Amino acid sequence: MNSKIKQFIGGQWGQRVLILLIIFIVMAIFEPKFFTTGNASSILLAISVYGIMACGMLFVVLIGGLDLSVGSMAGLSAVIISVFASRDNFGLGGCMLGLLAALAAAIFVGYIHGVLVTHIGMQSFVVTLATKYVLYGIVPTFTGGAFIYFQGTGFMFQVGNARPLGIPLPIIIFLLIAVICGIVLSRTTFGRRLYAIGGNPTASALVGVRVFRDTKIAYIVSCVTSAIGGLILCSMNMVAGQTTANNYEGNVLLAMIVGGINLAGGEGGISGAVFGALLAGIITNLMTLLGVSADFQKFVQGMIILAAVILNVYTSRRSAGLGSLRRRRRKHKAEETDAARKTAETPQEKAG
Repeated sequence: MNSKIKQFIGGQWGQRVLILLIIFIVMAIFEPKFFTTGNASSILLAISVYGIMACGMLFVVLIGGLDLSVGSMAGLSAVIISVFASRDNFGLGGCMLGLLAALAAAIFVGYIHGVLVTHIGMQSFVVTLATKYVLYGIVPTFTGGAFIYFQGTGFMFQVGNARPLGIPLPIIIFLLIAVICGIVLSRTTFGRRLYAIGGNPTASALVGVRVFRDTKIAYIVSCVTSAIGGLILCSMNMVAGQTTANNYEGNVLLAMIVGGINLAGGEGGISGAVFGALLAGIITNLMTLLGVSADFQKFVQGMIILAAVILNVYTSRRSAGLGSLRRRRRKHKAEETDAARKTAETPQEKAG
C-alpha cells in the first residue's frame, strides 16, 4: 500500500492533489472565507475566461508552438463585438453581427499565425509576440481610445451574467468547451495528428500528415477560443476597451505550466489545462484574500512558473527512467573501465 501511495504522489496527478491539499490547509488556518460558496463561485468565474483560452492554446502547445497573443485577441474581439452591438443599441442583431465579425477576425489572425510559422519558418514565440502588440495597437482605432459601456439586459448582458439552474453561464461555457476540446484531442484523428506533429514534425510529414494544414487549424482554434473568452469577459464587466484582457496571456501560460503541459509539444491533455486554470485561479484568489499586493502577486506567479517547470522536468525524467547525472556518469565510467580491461588482455589470455 505504501508503494502505491508513493507511486501516486510521484505522478503528476498525485502532485496536483498534494498541492491542492497544501493550499486548502493553509487557507483553513489563515483565511476561512476561502471556503465560502460565494468565493468558490468567484474563483470559477475568474478562471472561466482564461480557462477557455487555455483549452484553445493547448492545441498550439501540443504541436510545439506558443500563442502569446491570446490576451490581445480577446481584447480586440471584445471591442469588435461591443462596437457593432452599441451601434444597434445592443439589440440581438447587432450583437450577432459583432460576434460573427469577431470570429472572422480571430480566424484570420490564426491563419496568419499558421502561415508565418509554417511557410515562412518563423518561431511561434516571435510571431505571436509581434501580433500581441499589433492587436493592442488596433483596438483604439475601433473605440477612439474610449471605453464602451453596455446597456440593457439583452444578449451582451446574459452571456456573462445569466445563471441557468443557478450556475453562472460562463462556467457552463468553459466546461462545454473543455469537453469538446478533450473529445477532439483524444478521440479524433486530428487530435492524434497534433500529438504526432509535436513529437516529431518531420516524421509526421513523411507518413502523410499534412503538418502545415493542421498547424494552421491549431492556431485558428487558439484565436477563436480567445475571441469567445473576450466576449465573456466584456459581458461580465459590462465594458470593453483598451485594457480588456490585458496580460491575460500570462494567466493562460501559468495554467499551461502548472497543469503539467509540456511546452516542447507532443505531451499533455485537456485535464491538465483545466486543472492548471483552476490552480492558477485558486492561487490568485488566495493571494487576494491574504492582502498580497498586485506587484508581489506577479513575483509569486513567476516563482510558481519556475517551480512548476523544474517539477515537470524532474517528473519527466523519472517517468522516462533516467537517473541522476552522477549515476549516469558512474555507469559510463564503469563501461569505459571494462572496455579498457578487455583491450589490455593478451592474445594468450583471450585464447585461454
